Amino acid sequence: MGSLRFEGREVPVVTGDTVASALYRAGVRTFTRSLKYHRRRSLYCGTGECPNCLITVDGAPGTRSCVTPAREGMRVEREHGWPSTDRDLLHVADQLHRLMPVGFYYKTFIRPRFAWPLAERVIRRATGLGRLPDDRRVEPKTARHLRTQVLVVGAGTAGLTAALDATRAGERVAVCDEAPIGSRLAPGPTSDLVRSLEAEVRALPGVEVLDRHAALGLYEGTLIPLAAEDELVQVHAERVVVATGATESHPVFPGNDLPGIWLGRAASRMVALHGVPIGERVVVAASTPEGIEHLRALVEAGTNVVAAIVPADLLDEVPRDVEAIVGGSLDQAQGRRAIGAVFVREGGHERRIACDALVLSIGIAPRDALVRMAVDERVQVVGDAALPGDEPSLHGDGTLCLCEDVSIHDLAQAWDEGFRSSEILKRYTTATMGPCQGAMCGRALACVARDLAAASSVPAERAGVRPTSRPPARPVALETLASSVHEVLEKRTSLHEVHEAAGARLGWSGGWKRPFSYGDWREEHRAVRERVSVMDVGTLGKFLVAGRDAATLVDRMFPCRTEDLGPGRSRYLLALDEAGYVMDDGLLCAL
Repeated sequence: MGSLRFEGREVPVVTGDTVASALYRAGVRTFTRSLKYHRRRSLYCGTGECPNCLITVDGAPGTRSCVTPAREGMRVEREHGWPSTDRDLLHVADQLHRLMPVGFYYKTFIRPRFAWPLAERVIRRATGLGRLPDDRRVEPKTARHLRTQVLVVGAGTAGLTAALDATRAGERVAVCDEAPIGSRLAPGPTSDLVRSLEAEVRALPGVEVLDRHAALGLYEGTLIPLAAEDELVQVHAERVVVATGATESHPVFPGNDLPGIWLGRAASRMVALHGVPIGERVVVAASTPEGIEHLRALVEAGTNVVAAIVPADLLDEVPRDVEAIVGGSLDQAQGRRAIGAVFVREGGHERRIACDALVLSIGIAPRDALVRMAVDERVQVVGDAALPGDEPSLHGDGTLCLCEDVSIHDLAQAWDEGFRSSEILKRYTTATMGPCQGAMCGRALACVARDLAAASSVPAERAGVRPTSRPPARPVALETLASSVHEVLEKRTSLHEVHEAAGARLGWSGGWKRPFSYGDWREEHRAVRERVSVMDVGTLGKFLVAGRDAATLVDRMFPCRTEDLGPGRSRYLLALDEAGYVMDDGLLCAL
C-alpha cells in the first residue's frame, strides 16, 4: 500500500493497481478531453487501444494510464483542458460544430494571412497531449540484436501454445508480449490456462521470454523491433507467429463516447481484478461468449446489473437475477457529464433504461496491424488474430474516431466533397491517425467507406479497403528508438600493435580502436605542424569498382574526371549526396 501524487493530492495505491484503477477508485472520472470538441473522456477499453486515458506521468505526456502500473511516489497530471480538465471552458467547441466542419483546418485559416500565426498559437495551446519536459533526465537505454528461428508475438493461450509446439519441433523460440503475461486478464478460466502455459514455457531451456516488450513493426528481413522500458531488441527471425489476439469492437451510435461507457474487458478487470465498482445501475450488451464471461464477472463481484441485452442463443447463459432483453438493439446513450440512460429498441418499441454505466461486449476485431505490414516475410497468424472479425456495429451518427473527434456524419460530408476511398477519407478527416492508430476505428472507417460507395452513383474502386498499416504498431518513446548499441565489436587496424608499442592512448571511434595521443599533445601538435606526421587510415572503407562500365559509373558518382587517370595513379575526390552537398572525401585510385 502506497500512494501517488495527483494534481496536489495523495491518491492511495493498492497492490496490482494501474494508474487508471487508482485514480478511478479515488473518484476521478474525466481523464482527458477530446481533441477537437473537448468532450469528456473516461476509461473505455482498458487495454491501451484507445486515447481516453492518456495522462502525464512523471513529466512524460501521452501515458496510457490503463496499462501503466501504479508506483509509490508517481507524479500524475491531466494536461488537456483550460483552465483544468474537469472544468474546461474550451468545451464550448462542442456547440460550434457548424463552424468546425470536417477539414475545417484546410478551409478556414486562409485569409487574412496575418491572422494565421495568431490562430496557430491558439490551436497549439488548445490541442495536444501536454508539454514535453525539457529538464527531464533521460536514463540511458541500450539496443541489442537477437537472432532466433521463431518469434512469437503475443503470449496468450494461442501464442504460448505455438511457442510450445515450435520448441518441441526443435526450433529456437523467443516469445514477446507488451505486458506481463496474463496481467490484463480478469480472474477466470482463461487466466488460469494462461498461467499454466506460461509456467510450462518458462521451464523450457530453448525459449527466451520477453514480456514487457512491445512489437513495433514488421520490416523486410525479417526484422521485428521490440521496445521495452530500458532497451530496444531488434529480433531477426526466420519466421514470425503473430498471436496478438483481438480487441473488442468499438460500436458507433449516438452518445457512444460518453463517460461511463465501457468495453467488457475494461469493466470486468476494474471490478474483478481491482475491486473498483463501475456504477450503481449497470446495463450490459453482450453478443459473444466472452461478453457473457464479463457479465458473470460483474454479477459475481456484486455489481447491480439492471439489464442485459443478449441474442437468443445466449439467453440461457444470463444469470437468473438479471433481466434479459433478447434481440434488443442499442439506439442511443444520453447524459450530460456522463451517461444517464440508454434507449433500447425491442420488438419495434423503444425503451429507456436509467443507468450510470453501460458495458459493451458485442464483437471482436483482430489485432492484425503487424500482419498487414508483411509482404513476402514468413508470417503465421494464430488464435483470435486470425479471425475475420465481426462486422462493426454502426448506428446513427456516433463518434467513429475517438482520437480525432470524427463522426459518421463527417465521413459522409467528406465523401460528398470528393474524398472517395478509405485511405483518402483517413487523410482528409484524420480518422485513424490519432494515438490509437486505427485500433478502435480502422475497420469501421473501411465499412463506412464501403457503404457510402454502395449508396453512391459515382464509381469508387477499392473504397472499402482498410487503410495502410504502418509502424510503429504501439506507442514508443523516441529515446528508446535512439538507444545505443551495447554489443560493440572491437575492430582494430593492421597497425594496432604498432600503436600500442609506441605508447598510444587508444579510444573508441565508432566500433574501431584508434590512437588519440601518445603522450604530450602539445609536442604531437608541433610535430604535425613543423615536421612529419603519419595517419593510420585503416578504418576507412574501400570499394573495388570493376567491369566494362566502371569508369562511366565513377564519372557519374563523383565530380572529377577519370579518363585521364592512368594505372597506378590516384586523385583526391569529394563525395556528394543527391542534393549536391559534400558528405565525405577520399581517394580514387586506378589499378
